[in-house]
Amino acid sequence: MASNPTSSLPAGIRAYDPNATNAAAAGKNTLGTSAKETQDYFMKMLLAQIQNQDPLNAQDPAQMTSQLTQLNTASGIERLNGSISAMLEQTSAQAFMNNASLIGSQVLAPGYELSLAETGEAGFGLKLASDSARTTVKLMAADGSVIDELSLGALSAGVHSFTWDGAGYDGARAASGRYRLLAEASDGQGTSVTTTSLTQGLVSAVSRTDSGAQLITADGRSLAPVDLFQLSKP
Repeated sequence: MASNPTSSLPAGIRAYDPNATNAAAAGKNTLGTSAKETQDYFMKMLLAQIQNQDPLNAQDPAQMTSQLTQLNTASGIERLNGSISAMLEQTSAQAFMNNASLIGSQVLAPGYELSLAETGEAGFGLKLASDSARTTVKLMAADGSVIDELSLGALSAGVHSFTWDGAGYDGARAASGRYRLLAEASDGQGTSVTTTSLTQGLVSAVSRTDSGAQLITADGRSLAPVDLFQLSKP
């Protein structure tokens, strides 16, 4: 005659059933992708483990506490990451709107291009690391030929803006388009001075890209706001 496995247990204590434990463990074997799904899955497994544990070899409370702590830590990190992502998105949107205020401004940023329209002057700039006694700028066409050379004399360290009237060596106006700047500077002893060419542009739009906001000039060039050395309203 088969014996009743519950006959020797005190009232109110369920018998350990290995089959029920295995069935509970196999009921769901994949974790959810969200913190809530993972937490729900964990709690179901924990309750099933408690309900079907061996009374003579009960689950260690310290282990359950450790598991709950790890779960709460993982859930907290996911929520924190979500909050940071939302904050960064909001900051990016705010920065984009702030850059929109630059539309209509003349800006100077590192670059070797100068844009000449059909009429009027073309602007550019230079940034000198130290004082110079002699400063020259050559204006070169796309084919590498030198159209004009400007002698700017002695300049102090810092940022300076200039204009080119568009006339070449022969006095005739050069064709509209983009020209390359080649700047050279030296001090009183003939030592070269570090010089950065600055391109000038009129901001006509702001574009939002994966790498951040970009200022679009009237002639189609793209400049990063962080690179600006100078801006002014025409």
